[in-house]
Amino acid sequence: MSLGGRRRRRALVTAATTLVAALAIAPAAHAEQGLGERGTTRYVVSDKGTPVKVTQTFTVTNEQPPTGSRYFFWTGYTLWLPNGASDLRATSNGSTLPVKRIRLKDLDYADISFPSPLNYGRSRTVTVTYTIPGAKPRSSSPGRVGKGYAAFDVYSPGGTGQATIEVVAPRWMNLDLGIHSTDKTVGDTRTTTATGGGDLGLWSMVSLRDPSQVDERTVTVKDNAFDVVAFPGDTAWSTYISDQLPQLVPALERLTGQGWPGRTTRITEDFSRQVYGWDGTYKQGAIEVSEATDPAILAHELAHAWANSDNTGDRWLIEGLAQELARQAVTATKQKDEDHRRVSPSGKGAFPLATWPDGDGVAGEAEDYGYPASYAAVHALVSGSKAVPGPQLMKALTSRATLYDAPGERPVVNHATTWKQAYDLFEVLGGNTSTKALMTDWVIAPADAKLLTVRAKTRTAYAAAERVDGDWRLPRGVRSAMADWDFSAASLEMARTKSVAAAALSAQQAAAKAHIDTRAVQAAYQSAADSDDYVTVRAQLEGFSRVATDYAAQRSDWATRNPLARIGGVLADPGADLARARADLADGKPGEADKALSSAQRTSTLATAVGAGAVLLALLILLGVVVALRLRRRRRIRPVTTRRPAGATAPEREHDGAPWTPTAS
Repeated sequence: MSLGGRRRRRALVTAATTLVAALAIAPAAHAEQGLGERGTTRYVVSDKGTPVKVTQTFTVTNEQPPTGSRYFFWTGYTLWLPNGASDLRATSNGSTLPVKRIRLKDLDYADISFPSPLNYGRSRTVTVTYTIPGAKPRSSSPGRVGKGYAAFDVYSPGGTGQATIEVVAPRWMNLDLGIHSTDKTVGDTRTTTATGGGDLGLWSMVSLRDPSQVDERTVTVKDNAFDVVAFPGDTAWSTYISDQLPQLVPALERLTGQGWPGRTTRITEDFSRQVYGWDGTYKQGAIEVSEATDPAILAHELAHAWANSDNTGDRWLIEGLAQELARQAVTATKQKDEDHRRVSPSGKGAFPLATWPDGDGVAGEAEDYGYPASYAAVHALVSGSKAVPGPQLMKALTSRATLYDAPGERPVVNHATTWKQAYDLFEVLGGNTSTKALMTDWVIAPADAKLLTVRAKTRTAYAAAERVDGDWRLPRGVRSAMADWDFSAASLEMARTKSVAAAALSAQQAAAKAHIDTRAVQAAYQSAADSDDYVTVRAQLEGFSRVATDYAAQRSDWATRNPLARIGGVLADPGADLARARADLADGKPGEADKALSSAQRTSTLATAVGAGAVLLALLILLGVVVALRLRRRRRIRPVTTRRPAGATAPEREHDGAPWTPTAS
């Protein structure tokens, strides 16, 4: 689940601090003044957009006893009206009471007069009815009521356990109430009840929404669809959002160095998050924002598409990055950024940002410091990171990347980025020389500060270990421990991989001489994660070095082969075996390559014998040809016959190996 949110910076309706102020202003409003209170307020909401009907019934009791000659009484009661009121009426014991709406310090009250003084020990029950018509979106007046939605403050006076709020609405309307409540449904009507109270009574905000009643349009930015879902009739909001998306989304893509992560995104105008104190929220591609037409709010929630709990584990980093991206996006689109409230890491309410708890519930006092402090810290860290382009840094911070990742591999940690990985990225990748000071001041808890000294020593050892294995990164087992700041484990893994690193360097050197691609064995070395892997990859690297050296020697021998081998190579060529050996080495298979080299060696030896045989055969053939030619020449010579005198004889002689016998004429 990916989460992100934004603290409400201005209230649509009155905040809790306003409640305190309201009751402080109202006379006779606290138990401290001797007035006991219990009450129930019932709000009836329609999905038709008609005004909300309110019925408040409360009982007040004079609990202030006389002191000496002094006694205390009340002549009336002032009831806070957080949303204003129309058709205001008050009754008690079946009689109408005088009531008027008054305004004190920009807050509305019902000023109710009692028909007789409320003396010590006496009680009076009063019922006040009125309606909340609501104001238009983006009005400065409190409360919103429209077709299919309503959002307003709810309040009941009453001491501890003596205040009850009831919200009655159609069961199909989604309801958010910022306090614990229970539901009871009868037919199509659901009643939501909350009980509590105290010196300030019971107060919250409620939001109701009929999801079937919306004005919806789709905006396309590049290949991404954004469904813009507004309250019925609020075309100003949907038009504003639709106009902003083609500006802000591309700006954020450039700033993060990444494309928009979702094909479809739903952006809904909603008050429910404000119930819990947020201007907006992002959750798994769904954005809910208030009615405000504010580019900074929209850009902040859009930025959570990258800066969210899936990618970034620390809340300060999620919110700080989202706000920094929003600031940059608003500036890039030539719009006005919001004013950022300044806080001090040593001021009242400050705390180490790494300890800021998740904010999926109701916003509290921690958010008043956490949000501006997170922005201040991240802004300083980003601004001081000049060693790489901003998008490269932002991409690393929002993609679970670490300083110790090798190019092309998955991150060496299997969790979202925390302050530890961010520290590495800001200091080393970003080159921010103020990282230690900034992180110590704003982020790191005192108990974790001691890690910085250990980190410095271990990183020195890590740099030395990295030099042992040449241009490659150390095995994953080392780098994972370093990225997680588990420096004891990192030191142990470096000791375990020392001989493996030396084997890695030898492999690179052998490969360079043999001109062999090392990407496969490099990947095997860098991905080794434990002792078993180290044993396996060391054997692989040593085999690679030996076979690569043999390959280089055989290749050289074949290139400078003797004349007989050159002749024999026509029939017995080891080139195919050498090529197969080279390919097997490139695939990280030295065993298979060794087999191919053995075959190549046999073929090379055979080539010399074949060459010698070929030469001998050629000589024999040549000799045979010479003999044949000579014999053929002799057969072409014919003998000359001479007549002899009668009776004469001639001596015998051999002719062609046979006796010659003279014939008589």
